[in-house]
Amino acid sequence: MAVEAWHDYLTRQLRPVLEVLTARPVQHRKEGTPAAVPVPGTLEWTLPWPMDDGNGLVRVTVFTEIVPPPHGRRVRVVVAAVARGFLEDGGRLTLPRYWPTDPPPTPTPEVSTPDRELTWSMAAHLCRTLDGLPETLTEEPTGEAGFSLRPPETPL
Repeated sequence: MAVEAWHDYLTRQLRPVLEVLTARPVQHRKEGTPAAVPVPGTLEWTLPWPMDDGNGLVRVTVFTEIVPPPHGRRVRVVVAAVARGFLEDGGRLTLPRYWPTDPPPTPTPEVSTPDRELTWSMAAHLCRTLDGLPETLTEEPTGEAGFSLRPPETPL
């Protein structure tokens, strides 16, 4: 039950942000201004999740993914999640930053490795509830999981 509540919390926090980002190119077309990428740069958001017996942490990285036509540009969402009990290193958590072209970080005691099962469940839930493209749901080489959203299209 706790994981499902965490999934729902993350969806509620992320949905409005993604709605704004995916609407940017459409708005620019309506205004007749040069096309905008859905995400200018990279948006990284870390959301803590307190528990009775420890802490949880989710890091969401959102960026523009360039893909072959007909899609062109899509919003890519990459998720890393980890949970730790208070008796495990005091419950301290830190997740590595994600960028697709970076090599996997070297594990250190200060930086947690994403929990693959928790990360995958978070990404799969977000993909399903935020209308992600299920065929793009993949595990990244660095342990994160990600999926893509297709920006909404409007006739010109």
